[in-house]
Amino acid sequence: MPIYLDNSATTRVCSEAVEAMARCMREEYFNPSALYAPALAAQKKLRDCREAILKAIHAPMGSKAVFLSGGTEADNLVIFGRAAKARRGKVLFSAGEHPAVKEACAVCGLEAAEIPYDRRGLVDLEAFKALLNDQVALVCCMQVNNETGAIQPLQEIAALIKEKAAFAHFHVDGVQGFLRVPFDMAVAGADTYALSGHKIHGPKGIGALVMGPRAQLNPRQVGGGQEGQLRSGTENTPGIAGLMAAVQAYPKENAMRENKLLLWQLIKEAIPEASVNGPEPDSEISAPHILNVSLPPVRSETMLHALEGEGVYVGMGSACSSYKQRISPVLKAMHTPQKYAESALRFSLSPENTAEEMRQTAQAIQRQYAVLSKYQRR
Repeated sequence: MPIYLDNSATTRVCSEAVEAMARCMREEYFNPSALYAPALAAQKKLRDCREAILKAIHAPMGSKAVFLSGGTEADNLVIFGRAAKARRGKVLFSAGEHPAVKEACAVCGLEAAEIPYDRRGLVDLEAFKALLNDQVALVCCMQVNNETGAIQPLQEIAALIKEKAAFAHFHVDGVQGFLRVPFDMAVAGADTYALSGHKIHGPKGIGALVMGPRAQLNPRQVGGGQEGQLRSGTENTPGIAGLMAAVQAYPKENAMRENKLLLWQLIKEAIPEASVNGPEPDSEISAPHILNVSLPPVRSETMLHALEGEGVYVGMGSACSSYKQRISPVLKAMHTPQKYAESALRFSLSPENTAEEMRQTAQAIQRQYAVLSKYQRR
């Protein structure tokens, strides 16, 4: 059986989500905007899913969840919607943001500036403080970096925003953190929070944006006025049913961190040259499911395809940009030396992975490294 360790790119849809979606398409297919009883029942299913999401992230009183197609649309709605509302000012985004944030900030109409990372892949708080002033309209920072697993200091960021730019909107991209890393929206001080179904064993094409009571955005899509007039269009009820089932089925207790630490221990024992990119894997600021390792002198793509030949699937960074560049902008922002950046692989786990899979993966890496490390590019 293949060993799948690219769960930060996407996850296998759980059986509960598949069943919920099939039932919705076969039996509960009604438009939730209609007025007869089955349609009202469909509307209740949407409401139940919103409430489950709000509860999962401890959203403050007065928050609401807006359904849309996924993390990219959620991030875009915040950035373009906030820029249209503010009309002028600055947007700050952390150096490791997903392209859905970085590229939107660059063209949103506000003056954009990047917040530097330190060598661990965390926001440099002193540098961030120096960028803040009353001209800042929006700050974007992910909860968990999708390449290194670094958990960002959101509370400290929010405190600095409150001190130096009290009217700025604080957006958190939670796509890599939702349900895997504890999150309290009120404690974190976030105004909006984005999540995606296919990262938690739900279907692709569905996500949500949680808006706190302070959030004010202009819509980016108009029409029938669904989703509080922020995202018009008939709701994706099968996708929402799958998202709800995935949220309910996601195991609160799992062995992801233990398995990640086991994998790193076995890799390090077999290959002393291996190094971690990001926080130490056993630290509190390292997410339980992401391990980024460099295996110099073997280049990332070479090792990725060698492992593929052994039935082990891993990643090289953001799946949304892996065809565009060979060296990760995240690792560049962390000032990672080139030979380590060129040999970095991302192992991202799910609750379905096992300790035995970690052992088999480490053995496969050791076998391939013994051969490939003999060949170096001149």
